[in-house]
Amino acid sequence: MTMVETKKPAADKKAEKAPAKPKAEKPKADKPKADAKAAKPKVAKPVAKDVKAKSVKPKTKLELLRERKPKGTKPKDKTKAKAKPKPVKENKPKQKEPLGKKPLKAGCYRIWKGKKEIIRRKNYIVKPIGGANNGNARRVLQNKRPAYYAAQLNKKYISKRKPKTNFKRLRPSITPGTVCIIVAGVHKGKKVVFLKRLVSGLCLVTGPFKINACPLRRVNQIYLIATATKLDVSKVEIPKHINDRYFRRGKTVRSKKEEGDIFGQKTEKYVASEQRKKDQEALDAQLISAIKEREDKKMFFGYLGSYFGLRNRMYPHIMKF
Repeated sequence: MTMVETKKPAADKKAEKAPAKPKAEKPKADKPKADAKAAKPKVAKPVAKDVKAKSVKPKTKLELLRERKPKGTKPKDKTKAKAKPKPVKENKPKQKEPLGKKPLKAGCYRIWKGKKEIIRRKNYIVKPIGGANNGNARRVLQNKRPAYYAAQLNKKYISKRKPKTNFKRLRPSITPGTVCIIVAGVHKGKKVVFLKRLVSGLCLVTGPFKINACPLRRVNQIYLIATATKLDVSKVEIPKHINDRYFRRGKTVRSKKEEGDIFGQKTEKYVASEQRKKDQEALDAQLISAIKEREDKKMFFGYLGSYFGLRNRMYPHIMKF
């Protein structure tokens, strides 16, 4: 077989003839140590982006309070790895403890007023009883009733009360020297002169005795009608010993009954003492002298001596005294 020589291109020939030039070796830089890499890590520069300015709303007080951390808490390190979330426990409803754990005695029961526990005693206890036809149980009273029952109600002894110290105010229409009409009592219908009010709250009045036979007396203001007529008693002097004790009467001592005087009950009539008579005369003289100083003395004497009475079509609630 004959070999056929193929002609090479001119470019390849030139390449074979030209000797290969030695490449310039670059200076090899020493490799940096591993510590240097750790000390200066490469940080990527942040690329500026076009950010539009947003309007920030001011935080409310509630939000600031929620964000505020309690004292003594340390700030969390962001570098640390995030802890795994703890498993959430299911909140089971707590069973309420039974109230009134205290055991009750026999015959007692429990009452609740809000959170307050009140233990009361029953009136009776149920006791089991044997027997076929006995009802199986009986109610037994805890507080037994008295065995004795009175045929009549027992008398209630009222304790003695102290005398009253507070009295009603005197009516403004009743003033010293006011002529009043007595409504009740032995001297009802008579007109009297009011002198003063005593410590007991009663009113001291007099006729005078020479005009209408009404002596010095104590009268409650509810039995007096105050009139518009008044007498000037500024010059009348009332003795200091005329007070509540002055009007007390001594208790009469009963004499022992004899055999022949079984049904004889003698009643002693009241007789005024000599001291009372003197005081009455002294006050009457002062009051009569005060009446005589008035211009209408004749009419005033007749007014005090007359009785008060109502006739037909005379209504006391309409009358002006």
